[in-house]
Amino acid sequence: MNSSKKIYQENSYLRTLEAEVLSCNKKDDLYEIILDKTIFYPHMSGGQPKDEGTINGLKVFNVIEDQDEIIHVVNEPLNGTVSLEIDFETRFDYMQQHTGQHILSYVFATLYNGKTVGFHLSSDYTTIDLDISLTNEMIEKVELCSNQIIYDNNKITFQTLPYDEALKLNIRKTPPKLPFLRIMEIEGSDIIACGGTHVKSTGEVGIIKIVKVEKHKTGVRVEFLCGKRALKDYILKHNDILNLSNILTCKTDMVLDNFNKMNIENKNLKKNIISLQNEINEYRAKDLKRNAIVKNNVSFIFEKLNDYDVKDLRFICSKIIEEENYVTVLICESELNTSIVLGQSENLNYDLKNIFEQCKVLLNAKGGGNNKLIQGTGNILNKGDECLTLVKSMLL
Repeated sequence: MNSSKKIYQENSYLRTLEAEVLSCNKKDDLYEIILDKTIFYPHMSGGQPKDEGTINGLKVFNVIEDQDEIIHVVNEPLNGTVSLEIDFETRFDYMQQHTGQHILSYVFATLYNGKTVGFHLSSDYTTIDLDISLTNEMIEKVELCSNQIIYDNNKITFQTLPYDEALKLNIRKTPPKLPFLRIMEIEGSDIIACGGTHVKSTGEVGIIKIVKVEKHKTGVRVEFLCGKRALKDYILKHNDILNLSNILTCKTDMVLDNFNKMNIENKNLKKNIISLQNEINEYRAKDLKRNAIVKNNVSFIFEKLNDYDVKDLRFICSKIIEEENYVTVLICESELNTSIVLGQSENLNYDLKNIFEQCKVLLNAKGGGNNKLIQGTGNILNKGDECLTLVKSMLL
């Protein structure tokens, strides 16, 4: 069988093509079509996703590279001469991202000897993995240098050479050993082996913007956007900044300063609220002590406090059991859940863990602690009174 001619490598801008069906094999509910030539890029070949499009109006569900063959997966059989059409908006997006990756990898290698050890291009994001660490200053310099290559609008050319002849060129990365290599050259900068689809000149990349850098294995993973993706991201973030500036009633360049100021004020307010709440909780603890049930010289407190959250219950319970001979069971119910806290003074030894386990079943609760102080929260509602009744029966 003749191998599929990869027209997408000869002309990445070709949107339509007529080709001859060489074979059509049914696999499950789909059909695998091999053509004499194709403009469809195969899925994740060299880290790049497949093209979207149709053959004779049929959606191409997948494009698979199998040695020299390109397999097109459709849901109906095909034969004879067929018409191919790719979604060029998707193709051009991948061209921008993939070319941008080469520029970025070249600049990282040139400025900081950073080797690209991984590459992933998807419909949402693009990343490269580097074997170095990066600072903010390094990232900014790489962005400036990469975009300068774009501004220079350098030509991008390709040639297919025998392996040994290709190695005589100043190739940035040692290529896999193949009989022939497709060499991509960005005028004045990068030379590398690549089978992907690319723009004709660097100016078509538009812009390169690094949006995220995180540690990955022994190096870093760099996420970036090129062209239209970068523009969309800028529009989104610009609108967010405008909205924030309106909320904070300040200019856009003052948003961060105003936010930091507001954040400090918010933290101080939270500290004050917590301090005041703790004072209230201490008074509540004293009030509950006065109404305790006393049996055998032990004071028992069973109470529902629905205006409190579980943190408050724990604080109140802890304050009460600081004094000897106290057992405290507090419950709070909300529209979403039911919480319970059980505690006892250090000189007592009731089996609170066993009691808590039975309450957990009743409330479908999760939580834990020790036999002196234990808490949990469950999603079964309106069982607070029943839970208190259960605990009373086991303790009194």
